[in-house]
Amino acid sequence: MHVLTNGKVEISFDEQANPVSLRNLATGREWCSGNCGSLWRIIFEQGIVQEAEALPDRSRIEVEPEAGTLRIRYGGAAAENGTLDFRVEVVIRLDGEQVCFDARLENRTANAVLREFQFPLIAGLALRPETALVTGQVCDGFRYPDIPALLDASHTGYMAQDNKAVEFGCLYPGLTAVNCFLLAEAHDTLGFMSFDPTFQNTLHLLRRCGGAVGAVLVKYPFLRPGESAEVAGYRLCPVSGDWHRAADLYRAWCDGWIEIPEKPESVRRMNGWHRLILRHQYGRQLFHYRDLPDILKSGLAAGIDTLFLFGWHAGGHDSCYPEYDFAEDEGGHDELKKQIAAFQAGGGHVILYYNGQLIDTATRFYETAGKRVSVKLPSGREHMEVYPFGGDGTALRQFGSKVFVTACPGSGEWLEILKGLVDKATELGCSGVFFDQLGYRSVPCCDPAHGHRVPFMTAGAAKAEMVKQLRAYVKSRNPEMSFGIEWFNDVTGFHADYIHNIFDSGNPFHCPEFVRYLFPELVTTDRCIRDDRDIERRVNLAIRLGLRSDVEIYRCRALIDETPHYKEYLTRANAFRERNRALILDGRFRDTVGASCDNPKVGFAVFEAGRRCGVILTGGSTAERAEVTVPGGRFTGFDRISGGEAKALSPSRILADLPPLSLILLIFER
Repeated sequence: MHVLTNGKVEISFDEQANPVSLRNLATGREWCSGNCGSLWRIIFEQGIVQEAEALPDRSRIEVEPEAGTLRIRYGGAAAENGTLDFRVEVVIRLDGEQVCFDARLENRTANAVLREFQFPLIAGLALRPETALVTGQVCDGFRYPDIPALLDASHTGYMAQDNKAVEFGCLYPGLTAVNCFLLAEAHDTLGFMSFDPTFQNTLHLLRRCGGAVGAVLVKYPFLRPGESAEVAGYRLCPVSGDWHRAADLYRAWCDGWIEIPEKPESVRRMNGWHRLILRHQYGRQLFHYRDLPDILKSGLAAGIDTLFLFGWHAGGHDSCYPEYDFAEDEGGHDELKKQIAAFQAGGGHVILYYNGQLIDTATRFYETAGKRVSVKLPSGREHMEVYPFGGDGTALRQFGSKVFVTACPGSGEWLEILKGLVDKATELGCSGVFFDQLGYRSVPCCDPAHGHRVPFMTAGAAKAEMVKQLRAYVKSRNPEMSFGIEWFNDVTGFHADYIHNIFDSGNPFHCPEFVRYLFPELVTTDRCIRDDRDIERRVNLAIRLGLRSDVEIYRCRALIDETPHYKEYLTRANAFRERNRALILDGRFRDTVGASCDNPKVGFAVFEAGRRCGVILTGGSTAERAEVTVPGGRFTGFDRISGGEAKALSPSRILADLPPLSLILLIFER
């Protein structure tokens, strides 16, 4: 038996270097079931077989205890067709509540490619019924309270080997916001984290094999014969407390490399935006350049001063990219520039939309530079995407009319194209410029002409560098111009002033508190309120999370005037935001840390700003009463959007009455 312990955490391996115990010594929580199998899996390619499994060759393992560390050397890997000469060296050490792993890989097999390294693998987790999975999935977070049920729902039906293992995975960066996932309970949490400065593609994977559930991080080194690689920064973190404690460890790592930019005044003061499409992909003219004064009037009446302008060019939204020609039938460049100036003179701000990676295959650009800069698949053909918007009929949605390739973020030529689009927005006098999809995933490019490794598994890092340079260029043209991107992930997101995020408040597993708690500095919006239904709950949730409003009526096809209930309630909500801006928009979101609420039917969140503290309470469909305690706090008053009352039981303990679908802010001094 080989054991590492430091009084806080203990990890043990048997003589074959299999993990057999992972314990939080403070609580006694054991995370290994005792039969956890191999510490890693390799997936290799050989001949026409592209994915086959190799596990440690048990006869060729050396374990060397060193001062406070274990060094494990694997001299080969065993597969169905024999032993392969894949060399793996793992170094394990402890740091507080973190078990730290670094790995070195070497491929000495003459006729095989080491495609995937799945590590550190705990194949037999000791899960409890209350153990939940918390991820940064889809930009801001999901929480799955029933892991066995999640895996039951993850059967592929046909596409994968479900007879061997059923798997659930999220890919970082792009499809999940952070390079960690958590197995969370009320008093214990196990974090799987990758503190990897290369920001390479990493899959967060749960596997159920037989009756055992395992978890692992997957890297994709694609080592050819004779190649080697080192991957540092793996962490297993069995911490005491709920998921917030584990999230603090990940944020502490991020603090070593993120830079939080100063945001322009137009973003700091923004309650949200009107997101509108002037001309759509299918040719329908929804708004004209000359309609901007009416758009401003409509937005300001609801407390919205910003126009997020889509489909302003001749081709319409999601068409003709990156050829953004002015719509001459609308008055062209001069008319648009005049209307933007008038909009901003009237107290508004205009953010101009571009797409950051799509290239329409029906453009002149595609026939020239587009084919050169596009992402290529292993076959050499281009990766393609379709976004089939429809009008009054069905054929466009069923069969589509537009096909796009995507630009490789490793292409310097593409960055210069995007800079040219910044020039256009600057010349128009816009307050902000936005690039869609620059936080979203990039398919690994296999075009060696771009100068990157093939396949390009660090495209996320390249995209982050591209976004950083693009931001610098925007600020060089106009320091007060705002710069935004779509989809948050930590490697690209902090180069932007705001994020146009995904926000699915109707999904029962949605847990936006996770990423909001990790990165409260983000300016982002609620998204997905597209009609006049379920307004109070969704607006209240956005305020409780410290979000701005994305007003996108009928999927950006109408003004908020066409949803009168939404407009009326948002008007009151924005007045509430303005009264409490210093606390709930400029303050720091802390989720539930720093306060307690005795009623689980009431949502609550804590905001901090200097010595002031606010607790927002949101009610459900029935009237509720809740007792809120803020240790060390002194109650000074409350505010609300509509109904609700609060009274002090003591300086730090408040009794609040919430009518159905209400929101109350309790204010404290510390």
